[in-house]
Amino acid sequence: MGLNEKDYYMTHQLDFIKMEAAGNDFILIDSRNLDIALDTIIDACPAMCDRKRGVGADGLLILHPDTTLDADYTMIYRNSDGSDAGMCGNGGRSIAFYASQNGFSDTHRFQVHDQVYTAFVHPSNNIVELGFPEANAPSLIEDTFGSCFQVYPNTEHAVLFLDSIPEDMSELTRLALEVRHHGRFNPKGTNVNFASMNNENEIELETFERGVEDFTLACGTGAIATAMSAHALLGSKSGEHSFTLKVKGGVLKVGFTYDHSPEKQGNDMESTMPVTNGLYKNIRLEGPAKMVFRGHWSGF
Repeated sequence: MGLNEKDYYMTHQLDFIKMEAAGNDFILIDSRNLDIALDTIIDACPAMCDRKRGVGADGLLILHPDTTLDADYTMIYRNSDGSDAGMCGNGGRSIAFYASQNGFSDTHRFQVHDQVYTAFVHPSNNIVELGFPEANAPSLIEDTFGSCFQVYPNTEHAVLFLDSIPEDMSELTRLALEVRHHGRFNPKGTNVNFASMNNENEIELETFERGVEDFTLACGTGAIATAMSAHALLGSKSGEHSFTLKVKGGVLKVGFTYDHSPEKQGNDMESTMPVTNGLYKNIRLEGPAKMVFRGHWSGF
């Protein structure tokens, strides 16, 4: 005898939190006390993130009780299509805000793919700052789509600078798809950022996110990649630097210290034209994050 409808939903119900950070929206699952297999949750990601038949989100966040690498927990992230995104900056800020309200301190550490990030949560104003690991300098490349910077803030990014961001996004979408799937970025492809500098420290930004396959309202690692590229474009000066990134979902702030003479050199991505051999340290991403609503997923 099969389960009736009530028993089915009681057996397969999964609690979730809907989060948003500067318009980047996420489904968050706290897996610390779940009896559902992690792979089952990950496999459900595309259905959960579907904006017509599911909850709707840019991606899925899972807070997993893994305390390796001197971290408080592990963040597992999947794009809305179920693919592994590497690091997600706004997702990291979202999960950090949730964690600070659910058993972790306002200052804590979490790991993603063996990289550790430090969260500084300010609950009074919903601002979350993330400290990122060190990163290598952008590389300037020339290809069929023109000049762009290739950057790796623990996920793949290309950054192109424009005189201004057009109101009609159709042409940018065409170019974004060309860059996103260009052979240079195989096999993973790349996120694509279009930036326009209002002044030396303020940038307008649109990001086409791989795995979402569309422009999103914000992208945290895209903001970092763009700030690093702007710094390189302005001459790669040593010292402390900060940038304000204006995105459709709000405002993100990026800061870092740049060292011309690091011990580590090179670039984590394949490239032949490094702007410099410098190292970016004390990388910080700051912006708003909040919990939107709680719900129950019964779509297994």
